[in-house]
Amino acid sequence: MFTCFKKSSNKVSDEITYLEGIFEPRPEGFKEIDVEKYQPISILKNGKDKPVKHRRRNSMYPKQSKKNIIKLNKIVMDEKRLEKDAFINEFNSEIIQCKGCFEKFNLGEHQIVMSCSGCNGFFHCHIAGACVGPNCSVILNGKKESLKYCMSCVNPYLKVNIEDNGLCLCKSCEDLSDIPNYYKEV
Repeated sequence: MFTCFKKSSNKVSDEITYLEGIFEPRPEGFKEIDVEKYQPISILKNGKDKPVKHRRRNSMYPKQSKKNIIKLNKIVMDEKRLEKDAFINEFNSEIIQCKGCFEKFNLGEHQIVMSCSGCNGFFHCHIAGACVGPNCSVILNGKKESLKYCMSCVNPYLKVNIEDNGLCLCKSCEDLSDIPNYYKEV
């Protein structure tokens, strides 16, 4: 619906004149706009006319409650524990043969005592002990750690290698001059 004001000379009138009579008629199916339904919105920021603001999210991911987080963490920890236990059981069931007596042991039985540094075999018997030489020793966390050898990797004629005291002298450290003579006794 189009309107215009009728102007008379120097006098402004409040009278509204509709333009339908001036222009051609409207086509069929044309709907008139209900003026009362479409009221203009004020751009002033007061009262009812204030435009509605959309709130932005603070983050992309919604926050979960602490109870849900704790439940999820417990479930994950239980799954990891079960997975670790299954791996340990599988690992402990592995069978290793002793190179001294050729018996077979599971790792879970804790019968295998050491790995020889000379032949890289696993032993539960025929153990000479830890080498007392300076080339085979390292200090870790204030404690002296030494390489361990089997009876076939050390000189069987030395007294220190035959005694069952947990000490031995390997073939590479036997020729060093730093070793005390009581270790070299035959």
